[in-house]
Amino acid sequence: MENRAHGESKEKRLARFQNNPPVEVIETLLNSIDNFFNNEIRLTPENAQTSLLFLGIHAVALTISEAFFNKTGPEGYKLFLERFVDGDSVDTKFSAIAGLIHDWRNVLAHQWLGSVGHEIGYDYKMEFGWQEKDGTTFINPKIYCDHYLKAFLSGGKIRDYDKIFTDPELQAIKDRIIQKYLES
Repeated sequence: MENRAHGESKEKRLARFQNNPPVEVIETLLNSIDNFFNNEIRLTPENAQTSLLFLGIHAVALTISEAFFNKTGPEGYKLFLERFVDGDSVDTKFSAIAGLIHDWRNVLAHQWLGSVGHEIGYDYKMEFGWQEKDGTTFINPKIYCDHYLKAFLSGGKIRDYDKIFTDPELQAIKDRIIQKYLES
């Protein structure tokens, strides 16, 4: 099996990004995430691949929050959830527990064992997006994932970026994405 993250040359892609309006690079970022990364994230709830679900969603959240808002870390992650993932009910306002999820993701990604693991649990069968029980915050990973993926659908919150940002802000987003593209 062969897989290439990019089907066009670096030079061609860079020229396309630089010579077109911001929508070109922003849509490339969003479509690439949705067509490749999200295809894998979609499979995680049905296979109870919970750690991969949290790692993947978090990676996307930080990528987009840095590009769109120039925010990183816990602040960027919380902003991403507020703007694009949170639902209308209290139990689907995942930004309310953003710090906990961010800390847990750091344990999963960087150390595996951490005391924050005593504060978080998963329950795929509970009817709520998240709920505190006896000092532990339980998250339904399927509901969390569904809210995340919904943001990428046509008419989803991420897809309305042109209604959120002014033209100069869109240009700044374009510039940040190009800069990150060139740095790695």
